[in-house]
Amino acid sequence: MARRTKQEADETRAALLDAAEQVFLERGVARASLDEVARVAGCTRGAVHWHFGDKLGLFLALDERLVLVQDEMMRRLRLCQEMSPLEGMAKAITTAMADLENNPGQRRLLTIMLHRCEYVAEMEPALARRREADRRIRDNLREMFRMVADRGELAAPWTPDKAALFLHMILAGFILEWLRGDSGFSLSQEASEAVRGFLACATTTPVS
Repeated sequence: MARRTKQEADETRAALLDAAEQVFLERGVARASLDEVARVAGCTRGAVHWHFGDKLGLFLALDERLVLVQDEMMRRLRLCQEMSPLEGMAKAITTAMADLENNPGQRRLLTIMLHRCEYVAEMEPALARRREADRRIRDNLREMFRMVADRGELAAPWTPDKAALFLHMILAGFILEWLRGDSGFSLSQEASEAVRGFLACATTTPVS
């Protein structure tokens, strides 16, 4: 009986998170109500409070479902360590972009976090998580470009710091625009071309 009760509780929690994803995406986090979330989930408002406490708790729990694209890029960079730094960056980034493009659930979550909410003070943990992920990916890209420079392949006047910053901003811009949903371009294709184009300008070695 206890096992069944635990399973039911887990199912209710998952249903509430699914409902929050739908409601937050449609109405925005600020305008969404716990009553709406409960209704979409087929639960009571009391169930929302029992599992998450309040809307902030629900929002932060939903944020935990999101696999940050920055972290996915870093995972891919580790898998490409046997390649040259330039080829490794190009492959890791474009593969991570393709994974995001082909994952509707992650796209919905990222849209909520970047376009459907205002990060007021109490939401700082979610914003801090993204800022830390941005810092980590920039550090990783900077290290990759430092390796490129050590090989004599970084073109003047680029520095590892500047190249990492520009590449990160290119990727962030593509993701933000793609999430708007009205640009009509392929994230994986356009980002891949942009990354390889930037690397071709910033380095002295062609990227195949």
